[in-house]
Amino acid sequence: MKMNKWLLVEKHNQIIKLPNSGNISTRLIKDKNGSLLTVIDISNGRMHFTVLPERGLDIGELYLGAQKMSWERSQEYLLHPSNVDLNESNGTGWMKGFYGAVASIGPELFGTPGEGFTLHGSGSYSITAPESIQVTWDDQSLMIAGKVPVINRHGELLFEKLIQMSTEWGSSVILREETVENTSGYRQVLDDGYHIQLSGSFMHQGGRYVLPASQHELLIRDSAPLEEDPFHIPSNKEAYPMRCYQYVPRPVDGLYQFDKVIPYLSKMNLSRGLTGEMIVDTEKTYAGYVIRPLFDFPRSLIAKQIDSSFMFAIEPCRTRPNRMSQKITDGEANYLQEGETTASCCLIGLSDSTMEIENLENMILSAVTLK
Repeated sequence: MKMNKWLLVEKHNQIIKLPNSGNISTRLIKDKNGSLLTVIDISNGRMHFTVLPERGLDIGELYLGAQKMSWERSQEYLLHPSNVDLNESNGTGWMKGFYGAVASIGPELFGTPGEGFTLHGSGSYSITAPESIQVTWDDQSLMIAGKVPVINRHGELLFEKLIQMSTEWGSSVILREETVENTSGYRQVLDDGYHIQLSGSFMHQGGRYVLPASQHELLIRDSAPLEEDPFHIPSNKEAYPMRCYQYVPRPVDGLYQFDKVIPYLSKMNLSRGLTGEMIVDTEKTYAGYVIRPLFDFPRSLIAKQIDSSFMFAIEPCRTRPNRMSQKITDGEANYLQEGETTASCCLIGLSDSTMEIENLENMILSAVTLK
């Protein structure tokens, strides 16, 4: 099977046509401070997404056909890392550049600001090595890969991440794989995950979270008023304070038979099972979902807020998004020795099939009813 390769360093702002109506292109934009950012546009013929090299190879936007599935975030938040001070405002400086549809959390220490940590770590603010970025494809699929030296908020090198994102032609899912190496020279806590923002205009008239957990298992993390139904997503007429719920997702056995997952099972550590979460509009016409091995990310958080934009996030996490001191006390912190590596993966999927959405909903909810 012939393998083709495209290198970022050979880009010339041209569109490269790929098999099955796919394509790849690059463009340069300036952030509001005048710093240049690279945007890589990739299409597999059905799904289109952007990749941000200067922002840790995060996914910037996600489309299913013409429908934007990621949040309607102003581009003024897409900042070059040199224009973001992670130490600002007691460790919440990352919020000024908070943009990606799939944004890295960690792998540097993250937790509650005030303990010397920045809440989301610096993975999304570390620049991918340009010469490492390449797209490869064959008759079955395409993949983009690159290496990200992760610099902490003090400018020190802590980790190197090898990131690979693959998708089959005409598919509506992306598998994101990461291999993280401790390159700091001493033992480090590894604390990572993703902030996945599937809240395009299809969600602006309301919808629901579909989670492998019951209502009483959702622990609210903020001082916002309690909700009668925390799974409910209100319409744009009901702006309210942010609410974050953390929980331990249950295994979802039906996912092993889900046709969108089957091609990727061989790449997953299934020793603790698979779990999945979904966000779906009221009419069940569009949905976004996240599926991953519980071995990699055994914790979850959802975040809901309607203000200038609509934020309905799913956050698979390696540990609870809690105070780092508490995680260490509880024995929950993960450590990587000098030179040690670890791998993880996460499947991000989109759907515009009511039948598929209902099928996935039943799979996820069965994990709760079968308790």
